[in-house]
Amino acid sequence: MARTGSWIAILAALALTNTACWDFNNPAADEWDVQIVGDSVFDLSGDIHTVLNNLSGKSYKDRSVSGAKIAAVDNQLGQALSRPTLNTVIADGGANDILLGSVDCDTDPLTQACLNTLDYIADTMFGMMVDMYFGPSDDHVWLGYYHVKGSEAEKNEAIDYAHDVLYADMFDLSEYGGTTISGTVPGYGDYEGSTLGSFQIFVGDPRSSILPSDLKNDDIHPRYSGSDKLANLIWGVMVDQNMYR
Repeated sequence: MARTGSWIAILAALALTNTACWDFNNPAADEWDVQIVGDSVFDLSGDIHTVLNNLSGKSYKDRSVSGAKIAAVDNQLGQALSRPTLNTVIADGGANDILLGSVDCDTDPLTQACLNTLDYIADTMFGMMVDMYFGPSDDHVWLGYYHVKGSEAEKNEAIDYAHDVLYADMFDLSEYGGTTISGTVPGYGDYEGSTLGSFQIFVGDPRSSILPSDLKNDDIHPRYSGSDKLANLIWGVMVDQNMYR
C-alpha cells in the first residue's frame, strides 16, 4: 500500500511539472448531456465532480485531464460537442500553458511574453466559445481561476489580468447583440456573462471565496473544501440561469 501511495504522489507531481497529461478520474457517467472539460482543477481529485453529483443527483460526463493545456481542453470540447443532444458544458483551462511552459508570469509588472501567452489563451477560448455557439449546447459555465498561494503567488497578477481584462471583454457579447448579465452566488463567488438568443455563457470568479487554507501544499490545487466551493459556484450559476443540469 505504501508503494501504491508513492506512485500516486509521483504521478501527481508529473501532472504539475511535465507536459504529459494524466486522467486520474474517469467516473462512470449517467448524464452525458452535461459534460465537463478542463484540467487538474477538475481531474486531479475528482471532488468537483463528486459535489456536483451530490447536488444534481447525476454523474456528469467528465473529460477533464490533469496537465491539459488550453489546446487539449479545446480538443476535449470538440469531443463533447459531437454529442447532438448535449445541453450544458462546464469548463476551465489555460493555467497549464503558464505553469508548464517557459514563459515568465512571476514578474511584476507582467512581461510581454506572459501577456502574449495570456492573449493566446484568450484567443483559443474565444474560438471555443464560437464552437459552443454553433454547437448543440445552449448552456455554458466557464470556471475562472482563484488566487494561488506560497511559491506560486506571483502568478496572481496574471490571474487578475485574465479576469479583469480578458474575461471582462470576452464574455461580453453585447457587440454581437447579446445581453450582459452578472450575479453572485453567496459565499462562493461572482459571475458575469451574456445571453445571445438561446445561447448563454458565464464565467465564475471564485477569487473572493477560495482561501489559502482551501489549497493543497502544492500551492495550486484545491483541497476538498476548495473544490466544494468551486462546485457550488458552478451549481449556483446553473441554478440562477436555469441551465439544464
